[in-house]
Amino acid sequence: MARETFGTGWIAVETGDVAIQALMTNSATEALARPERMATDTKQVPRSGEFAISSVAKGSSYTETAGVNDYVQLTARKAGGVLRVAEEDLTDTSVDVLATKRVGAARNMAKFFDNATLGTSGTENGTTILYTSVYKALRTTNAASGAFAYTADANYRAINFSTTASGAAGYISLSNVLAIYEQGDFYDEGGTIVIASPFWKQALRNVVDTQGRPIFHESTDQGKPTATLFGFPITWSMGARVSGTNTSGPTGNPLLVIGNREFLIKGMANLSAQIATSNPGFAIQRAANGVGFLTDEALMKAAMRRGFVLGTENAFAIAEKTG
Repeated sequence: MARETFGTGWIAVETGDVAIQALMTNSATEALARPERMATDTKQVPRSGEFAISSVAKGSSYTETAGVNDYVQLTARKAGGVLRVAEEDLTDTSVDVLATKRVGAARNMAKFFDNATLGTSGTENGTTILYTSVYKALRTTNAASGAFAYTADANYRAINFSTTASGAAGYISLSNVLAIYEQGDFYDEGGTIVIASPFWKQALRNVVDTQGRPIFHESTDQGKPTATLFGFPITWSMGARVSGTNTSGPTGNPLLVIGNREFLIKGMANLSAQIATSNPGFAIQRAANGVGFLTDEALMKAAMRRGFVLGTENAFAIAEKTG
């Protein structure tokens, strides 16, 4: 149950599960990425380099791996906003206005977080572009050594369903995207995830294999809609569209991401003390004090703080629907 009290300054709001569930339901990254606890602004997450395996004759030395252990770095970044609510709306109705607003805020944070982690095309700067997204990473060369080296666009494909990928040709195009991931060193059958913008749905319904059978299947499981592509469950994301900077309302080309969830890494960082410990968190400043005093308006603040990084670009493939 929410807790809002009169007093000075910002008051933390205990949100329970409602806002958190709204974030988990609407954010593919939040639901699927491997979590790493962050006690500081940055955290280095180790990843093992190549490990050479060869036969060992009796009494002989083992072959020593030439590769080195290295890491990827998570940097905690914060997203949020403030909403004005008339005090009369808080006292004159039996409807919990703030509870409704918290769920709405969590949904928009979910879209913002997904766009920041999946679809932003710009270079990370910590302000308008919080992270290097999957899209940006797979379209950029990584000069790392060994198994982590990556060439720009090697795992990226543009697919136009209105021309070259209509009908059965779409099957070949999508199969080739999956094959990029399947034939890589980081393929894991049980850990495979598919994230897509729902704008892919119409095109996928028209795709059939070489025998005329659909590869995209929609059904209902215990009242909840589910979908699979090549047998892998799809998680839909409204934020999985291309945009130049982070936004909760991206309008660019829809994206489809296939990869290994162990290498989709989110950092779970703490929010400031004035916000409840749940993340996303909320705080309210009533009109008895602060800037709302002159207008009889309370201010509700919503925030989430996360880090994000790919373990390696080679664990993913991405398709951009260009038509």
